Amino acid sequence: MKGKRGNPYEHRYREKVEETLTEKEYETYYNNCKDLERLRHEQRTNPQYPFDLRIVDFKISGLLAVLYYTGLRISEIVGDEKDGIHGLRKRDLRVEEEYIRVNAEEVRKHGKREEPLWIPLDKLGVQDIVDQWEDTKDRNDRIFPISCWTGWSLISEVTEGRLYPHYFRLNRATKFAEHEETSIKDLQDWFGWVDPRTVGKYLGKAGKRTKRMAERIA
Repeated sequence: MKGKRGNPYEHRYREKVEETLTEKEYETYYNNCKDLERLRHEQRTNPQYPFDLRIVDFKISGLLAVLYYTGLRISEIVGDEKDGIHGLRKRDLRVEEEYIRVNAEEVRKHGKREEPLWIPLDKLGVQDIVDQWEDTKDRNDRIFPISCWTGWSLISEVTEGRLYPHYFRLNRATKFAEHEETSIKDLQDWFGWVDPRTVGKYLGKAGKRTKRMAERIA
């Protein structure tokens, strides 16, 4: 499994997402996370492993799952001291019935989010989020205690240099927009977008309005 280091200062996100990730592709990246976690475990007893695996111990697969299912920015997950963002702490998550409830109120770029996000517990990789949450000791501790740079590097590693953390935000927005019942308000509430013009780009990309017109062709 070979990858290249991510660049947390690359903001040209290769335009927008042209094709959303399939479940099979996500499963492949999830399995790559598991492979990397096994390597990191072995590296503890074998100092000959690459130095860049010697990072703080946490579930990479859990980080991938949060990115994939929520579309949160990497800084909103792990924190960013420069912008005064703490990231997700233990107190921000809890398990309720069949979901993980995520209170992700810290939103970058003048956004605003007032409602929690919900992740179904039966999805691939979600149990790893729960495990990481349970392993976090103090309610004020970060669930993923790494830097944005490390987050970028790990995602580049497990996706074999293809993807970067913000891709998963664009991917989630595109997937939601493709659903026929998704509204502008739904997307604003989930992603914390204040300007509806941002939402319109995704709805337009999904072709929702023009697809409805197809039913009127006579």
